[in-house]
Amino acid sequence: MTIETLASTKVAVSAAVAIARQRALQAMRAPSQMGIICIDITNKCDLGCSNCTRLLVNQDKYWDMTPDNFRLALQSLRGYPGTIAVIGGNPCMHPKFEELCRIFAEEVPDKAQRGLWTNNVFKHADLAKETFGVFNLNPHNSKRGVASLAPLKDLGWYYEGHSDHSSLLAAVQDLYEPEEMWERIGRCDVNQFWSASIVQIHGSLKAYFCEVAASFDLARGGDHGMEVTPGWWKQPLEAFEKQIDRFCPGCGIPAKVKGHLDHEEIDTYSRTNADLAEKSVANKKRKVFEVDKKTAKRVEEKPVTLYSPNLYRKGPHIFVVTPYHKESLDVLRRCHESVMQQEVEARVTHVMVADGHPRSEIDSWDVSHIRLPKEHGDNGNTPRAMGSLYAQTNEAEFIAFLDADNWFYPNHLGSMLDARRQTGANVLCAWRDFYDPEGRRLAMTETGENDLTHVDTSCLMLHNTAFDLNLMWSNMPKILSPWCDRIFVAGIAHRRILRGHSQVRSVAFTTLYRAHYTALGIPAPENAKTPPEGEMLAYLQSADGVRETVRRLGFWPLAV
Repeated sequence: MTIETLASTKVAVSAAVAIARQRALQAMRAPSQMGIICIDITNKCDLGCSNCTRLLVNQDKYWDMTPDNFRLALQSLRGYPGTIAVIGGNPCMHPKFEELCRIFAEEVPDKAQRGLWTNNVFKHADLAKETFGVFNLNPHNSKRGVASLAPLKDLGWYYEGHSDHSSLLAAVQDLYEPEEMWERIGRCDVNQFWSASIVQIHGSLKAYFCEVAASFDLARGGDHGMEVTPGWWKQPLEAFEKQIDRFCPGCGIPAKVKGHLDHEEIDTYSRTNADLAEKSVANKKRKVFEVDKKTAKRVEEKPVTLYSPNLYRKGPHIFVVTPYHKESLDVLRRCHESVMQQEVEARVTHVMVADGHPRSEIDSWDVSHIRLPKEHGDNGNTPRAMGSLYAQTNEAEFIAFLDADNWFYPNHLGSMLDARRQTGANVLCAWRDFYDPEGRRLAMTETGENDLTHVDTSCLMLHNTAFDLNLMWSNMPKILSPWCDRIFVAGIAHRRILRGHSQVRSVAFTTLYRAHYTALGIPAPENAKTPPEGEMLAYLQSADGVRETVRRLGFWPLAV
């Protein structure tokens, strides 16, 4: 190979890696898109779990966040709509835990936003009940932890058995070539389904786009977080690119390397993180196990964030109905995986209904797959009706809807159940984030959605007391199907059924509406569409339209 050929090859490789990195960044979530942001208030813990995501045994000294810094951290999140969770270590081991609870209640008046992530509350069960509205409880099968959490176990997410922790220290850059490394980083389980974080470093608050990135900085004594100022969480992902480049290649989460059960206290690592492994051996007499490209065992089928065999299997039975038509397998898989990775204490069944174009690959997925023999061209109404009927006859307590080109954020179903508990409503609603077909988030919202007058189909969940609404999917005149969600919401109003709103943006909506791109001043996709609103309105205002909608739906939509 000549010098010139070698040089051109290097340029091509570098360009390919740069493209892979850019695609990864486009796929990743910024803190504002996350349903949870954590505040690490201490690194003290009564356990020493294998492959701990907080790298507690790899840190040099104990620390506790000061009450003043905790107040500042909360104030910086003012306006954030999701859950704010205190975590550790074990946050209940903070020497001023009671004072922090008081500050939390002062700064975040909405109890439903205050979260506690812990393995043992010790003497603080009553205080925890009083202070927190969201619980993530995992005693890691510790008898003391199980007993401590008994008064709280029915109030939130609870997983009692031993947890299976994938390797954190088996760096993805040691196990994959750069292009695949960035592809994996772009779909990292922690970024897609967990949280950003605020920690205290050298006495000052620092923010990280990823809770695991914060752990690495703490373990190495670094200081590479963002200054915590009011509204820092609104920053776009670009503001965190230096953190991504520093921490993601050296992290094991995207590599999905098999780890160990929590109680084994073994850390799996690769060359990049040998320093941290050696530190844990020297300081904590930790057992470590080194892997490389040849010896690492992958667990591709298991989300790293799904670490407990007891996780998400209790609670109500929720069916999610997805009509699909000719979407790509990748789009369908994204939709399905978002349902399977819901962080909710419930049994979740995904029903995928083929509207005349079934994909045989789906038969191997964890879904109930219904094949309709022909397409219906009614915006998914017939498949929704069939999927809803299947759910109802299989003892569904709730039915949610998700169009095939959309996906749920991991907190979606949980936030809908929260809305049900808080309001007692029989129809639950959420908000959307908007994306283009390439998966890029668009800087837009819809006025009708914001003021709660409009709800997209993928943002609806029905309690079984409201299942009769599903007749609208099959009874709706086909000409009105482009307005199916608007007709459905009008039917809810006509029946005077109580709606509860999570007021959380927990659905990712892929828009092909030309008007959205025109409003943003950007080019529309080639397959962008404009609904035939004039034709639908003319039908509803005609004598035949009035008679037909009243006959089939029991009401005239324009009168609601």
